[in-house]
Amino acid sequence: MHELFEVPTLLVQVVVAIATGGLIGLERERLPARKYAGLRTLALLCGAGPVVVYVGQLDGSSAILGLFLGIYLVLAAAVALSVVLIRFSLEEADIGFTTSVTVFLVGLLGVLIGYERYFESTSIVIIAVLVLAERDRLHRYVDSLSDQELLDTLKLGALVFILYPILPSEPIDPYDAVVLQDVLLFVIFVLLIQFAAYLSMAQLGGSRGLAVTGLLAGGANSFAAAGVLARLAKQSREAVTAASFALLLATLTMILRNVGIAVALAYPILWTVSAPAAVMVAVTLAAAGLVWWNGETHEEFDIDLDSPFSFRAAAKFSVAYIAILLVSVGGEEVAGDIGLYATAFAGGLISSAAVSVTAATVLSNGGVGAQAAAGMVLLGIAASLTSKIVLVEWVNDEMRSRAAAPMVLIGLAGLGTFLVVVMAM
Repeated sequence: MHELFEVPTLLVQVVVAIATGGLIGLERERLPARKYAGLRTLALLCGAGPVVVYVGQLDGSSAILGLFLGIYLVLAAAVALSVVLIRFSLEEADIGFTTSVTVFLVGLLGVLIGYERYFESTSIVIIAVLVLAERDRLHRYVDSLSDQELLDTLKLGALVFILYPILPSEPIDPYDAVVLQDVLLFVIFVLLIQFAAYLSMAQLGGSRGLAVTGLLAGGANSFAAAGVLARLAKQSREAVTAASFALLLATLTMILRNVGIAVALAYPILWTVSAPAAVMVAVTLAAAGLVWWNGETHEEFDIDLDSPFSFRAAAKFSVAYIAILLVSVGGEEVAGDIGLYATAFAGGLISSAAVSVTAATVLSNGGVGAQAAAGMVLLGIAASLTSKIVLVEWVNDEMRSRAAAPMVLIGLAGLGTFLVVVMAM
């Protein structure tokens, strides 16, 4: 009896397809009276996709399936072309092609759903609706761009969508350390953090904008954030206080992120890592507060920001990234004779978050105890602080007293507290 009440797969696919096309059609209904292709048209067109795939697969012939799909896509293209012709005959000027392209995209989404590609189709429709709904804002953004900003935006798009997918995902050096995709990903992080700083300073003002940038960027890549902030402070001495404060906020979010990852993956680690983490957070907040209150803040900085991206700076930081990566690999080779902690420190020079994941994993698998796992997490954080200190000293030594010295104190306070906790157990 149970099988009698099972919902046929085709019916599920058609319902999902109609909802998908209807979602895009609902956005099109926001247009003026002459929509040409609205909710019902797009919902039914998308809903026909799974039916076409199902009928084409009935006899198992790929030729028949191809024929049905071809007819369906030609029909979708014909509807899209009809929209253009109708709009041209009625309006003649500024006809636009957005609705026509949307119609054909809906047809393709129907085919995807027919092949049960639900995740892909859902992701595409969400992106499509956002692009369509934010039309006016996107046009205003493009109109406000200078030629240089537009060119740099295109370069970033080429890095993300063209270069990154084709780069090797395997190591290219004899030490199995340098992966070109990882290096480019770091460059992309640097560029995105630069862009975040650019927008934040434009919307919130100089000092507050940098603070928001540091707070957010630290959770993504605190090493990249350190390079961007040090470079901005190098361009204007007025920005040293704000950049140092922002870097300490990035350090705060890095610490919270790493400890949060470790505790979420292996809860027993909390009892050992909580006290050192609390001390590091307290020292970081105290240092950030002193920097902010004792320094000068400004609404604007004398910084040349003709473009939100500096590809030259990103390339320089990538060189530093590769250098520290090679150092970490060498440290891990030596650590084979030294122990687990040295390996954690060496790995933390590049990715302290990865060290937290590793520590939680080996604890869950019974490879180490909670104390050893907590020590790994804290050494990963200390290594991350070390790499940022080195980078800040290299880029802008004027941040030494406001950022580098507090980070030394943060690392020592955390490790010192850990030793006290271990000895007390």
